[in-house]
Amino acid sequence: MLLRPLNDDGALAGTGTLTCKSRLFAVAITTDGTNAATVVVRKTDANGAQKLDYSTLDGDFLAGPFALDSETLYYSVTGTGAAAQFFEWVS
Repeated sequence: MLLRPLNDDGALAGTGTLTCKSRLFAVAITTDGTNAATVVVRKTDANGAQKLDYSTLDGDFLAGPFALDSETLYYSVTGTGAAAQFFEWVS
């Protein structure tokens, strides 16, 4: 398994898009240990097909790979102290 970070800025919060050329992704989720983090990934944009909906209180690493069916990954990371680092599954 070879994973490449999809962004250079580290973990992300809020919403946005990332380019995932392989169309396969994994995600590491962190929390503040008190509040749950919820990560939703959709194909292309906020109205795209949902590819992942995951909530955790302790943080988690979801290796997948999860199929995106698009080169554009739309993410939503919510929760106090929540963040997610997305990776492209290269091989």
